[in-house]
Amino acid sequence: MLEESAVTRGKLMSVVAALAVAIVGVGAEAAELNTLRDLKVVQTGSGAQVVVAGTRAPTFTVFRLSGPERLVVDLSSADATGIKGHHNGQGPVAGVVASQFSDERASVGRVLVALHQAAQYDVRADGNKVIISVDGAVADTKVAEAKAPEAKAEPVTPAEPKPAAVVASVTPAPEVAPAPQPAAAEPQEKKSAALPENVVAAEADEREVAHPARRITSLSFARDTLSIRADGEVARYEVLELADPPRLAVDVYGVGLSARAPRVRSGLLKDVRVGAHSDKVRLVLDVRGQMPGYEVERTGRGLEVVLGGKVARKPSAPVDTPEKVVAENEPVRVKPVEAQLAAVEVKDLTFDENESGGRVNLKLSGAVAWKVERPDPRSAVLSIENARLPRRLERSLDTSALETPVKMISAFAVPGEGNRVRVVVAADGAIEENVSQVAGGLSWRLSVKGVKTEQVTVTQRTAGFTAEAPTYASEGAPQQARYRGKKVSFEFKDIDIQNLLRVIAEISKKNIVVADDVNGKVTIRLRNVPWDQALDLVLRTKSLGKEEIGNIVRVAPLKTLEEEAKLRQERKKSLVAQEELLVNLIPVNYATANDMSGRVRDVLSERGTVTVDLRTNVLIVKDVRANVEKARALVRNLDTQTPQVLIESRIVEANTSFSRELGVQWGGQASAAPATGNATGLIFPNTAVVTGGIEGSSPGVSDIPNFAVNLPVGAGLGSGGALGFVFGSAGGALALNLRLSAAENEGVVKTISAPKVTTLDNNTARISQGVSIPFSQVSASGANTTFVEARLSLEVTPHVTQDGSIMLTINAANNQPDPSQTGANGQPAIQRKEANTQVLVKDGDTTVIGGIYVRRGSTQSNSVPFLSKIPVLGLLFKNFRERDDRQELLIFITPRILNRQTIAQSL
Repeated sequence: MLEESAVTRGKLMSVVAALAVAIVGVGAEAAELNTLRDLKVVQTGSGAQVVVAGTRAPTFTVFRLSGPERLVVDLSSADATGIKGHHNGQGPVAGVVASQFSDERASVGRVLVALHQAAQYDVRADGNKVIISVDGAVADTKVAEAKAPEAKAEPVTPAEPKPAAVVASVTPAPEVAPAPQPAAAEPQEKKSAALPENVVAAEADEREVAHPARRITSLSFARDTLSIRADGEVARYEVLELADPPRLAVDVYGVGLSARAPRVRSGLLKDVRVGAHSDKVRLVLDVRGQMPGYEVERTGRGLEVVLGGKVARKPSAPVDTPEKVVAENEPVRVKPVEAQLAAVEVKDLTFDENESGGRVNLKLSGAVAWKVERPDPRSAVLSIENARLPRRLERSLDTSALETPVKMISAFAVPGEGNRVRVVVAADGAIEENVSQVAGGLSWRLSVKGVKTEQVTVTQRTAGFTAEAPTYASEGAPQQARYRGKKVSFEFKDIDIQNLLRVIAEISKKNIVVADDVNGKVTIRLRNVPWDQALDLVLRTKSLGKEEIGNIVRVAPLKTLEEEAKLRQERKKSLVAQEELLVNLIPVNYATANDMSGRVRDVLSERGTVTVDLRTNVLIVKDVRANVEKARALVRNLDTQTPQVLIESRIVEANTSFSRELGVQWGGQASAAPATGNATGLIFPNTAVVTGGIEGSSPGVSDIPNFAVNLPVGAGLGSGGALGFVFGSAGGALALNLRLSAAENEGVVKTISAPKVTTLDNNTARISQGVSIPFSQVSASGANTTFVEARLSLEVTPHVTQDGSIMLTINAANNQPDPSQTGANGQPAIQRKEANTQVLVKDGDTTVIGGIYVRRGSTQSNSVPFLSKIPVLGLLFKNFRERDDRQELLIFITPRILNRQTIAQSL
């Protein structure tokens, strides 16, 4: 049992925060990988920006390193293979190196930005991009970093292990997001990475009600009180207090919105904003100046938010019933009591261990307000308000040697926060805890149940991907210093190794526990070497090893540590082999139990079995408790409702035709004969007759059947028009027949086909309508009849992506018979109009997947040679035909996810 300094407590809280970051990173790997495609460095005035583009909105963490100065941005669930390697820098950026780290649990893309000197920076997400902005000015924090190792007596304020503060950066939210805080061991920058909001406090209230509300019907504000009226009782609501600017957010779950935000004319509020989401309604109260006291109370049908005065929480349950408080979906419990004027003293703190965990007993001088925060499943923090912890009770207990899964317990007073005491517990598995008030103090029960994770040390869990590969040097990037301890100088001859370890413990402010079989002497001479490097060299010289648990370093021979690791592994296997087998029925709703059984079998032990009941579609799993819980969690995550997609198509055809024709027919007869009184007077030829040489007739002139020019057009019944002229002399010697014809046709045809089909995700659907036309073929074997399809059809295979888009593989066709074109046996030809493609469309959007535009134009003229070339008069010796046909085809596709809201809730 060793006493812990303020610096030690700060590092302990950094370990807890880093542990939560590692666990969050592992959970995010389940999502689809964000493929990083491009990395650019752009100079902006005296600074520079590093822009990294990916395929989806990024989730990232940021930390800063010194000696040399670097920024490290880790993008979880990302693939950086496409941008891997060294990139040249601009301005204050010396260079950029992108690397990929992957294992069986996670895939992280790392972007390391090397700086010429310490500078202010900002990291933010913009769509699918991460923008790292670096200021050219030197940050004032560089001086603070240089002085930090020398400040021995100055305590370091540890970061509060709030659930909303353990993740350095998440995908930005539009209104309220967790406010990341830097760990205590690192200097706080003027700008931080992706800080959309600053959560000050959060609480929630959830209870069963007889008549749950479905809709908010009215909102009103009067006398610094916001009244929220609903059509029933509110089952669950959350309250978040935010800063920069100060405001209050109230989330009412399970209701819709049928009211407008009230107008605020004066008082403590500047404005009230209201927004409806798929699962809740959010009310944001913008206050004037600093955040006043507030209280949220339930009414018969709704809520009231009262501002002003001192906040007095009114527990809706008895004093012994803890009230739930939620911050960023992490379980927190608080038990309110009336404020005490004098601080309550912690008289004693003890730990009673058992096989499943243990019990922390706190002896107090009076009643206190307490709350439990869970940064991650493996750790828990008990905060006691208005309490004072004596110096003798500030301690860290290393319980790893005990027969208990609880590995460390640390108690300390929070510096700079008045009378607040914290007790931090870390274990090697998922903790289930419960705080109860007993006579004279508090009793905190701890147990490790459910799914236990692998038994690893705290340093292994918190390492994540912060270690840099040696290949950085070959890629041209400045390599991170492995050792960062305070530099020291040693010169000893034949010093006992235990005395040397005491010296290192004093310098490093670490708690070092030395095993009994560590002995011997060592001669050492070092100049300006980090103390952690000196420690590693000494241990390697004497074949010793170390393991770190929080702020405690245990030194023992390597052989002893290896044997302990083997014994722990064997003991773990032995406990699993001795544990009683449980039988559990796991129903499968959307998938088939046969398909699910193969995946469940992979998470069971050698003793475990899984069988399928086909009638009820239920899995019967028999195994130890931990593996049964794993199987149940696996089925719960995989057995989700399959997206169902409705695909609507529009096939639009437009045909336009135009034709114009002009024709002429004329003929006549000229006769010189005695009968007409104009004989030639010659012996030969005494008679001369000239007439048209083209057989034909002109309407109304049946006696002059022949034409000299016969170039008509298609004027007749139902088309065009014609004019006939007949000219003749009195004696019949001359006759002229003239006929002018003209025709013009114009037609428009528009066809709209609208096939529609519904199918499940990744399943092909086909719908068609049409006829099958028989075609006869005659060969040596006889006549064969085959059928050719002339159909309107739509064949589509949808795939729903994570962001709500739909990838479609489409084959749309509109094949129709064409009776104007027939074969040898009279069968019509088939007009084929098809489109086969792949497109990516947002849910509910409409896109054109294809279009065909055809235009045919023609002109034709028939004429009499030479004579048709005569100006003006040549029109009587020719006809003219003009034709213009246009065909246009467009295919539209509109996909819609029918059960999107149900799928989002299941995820």
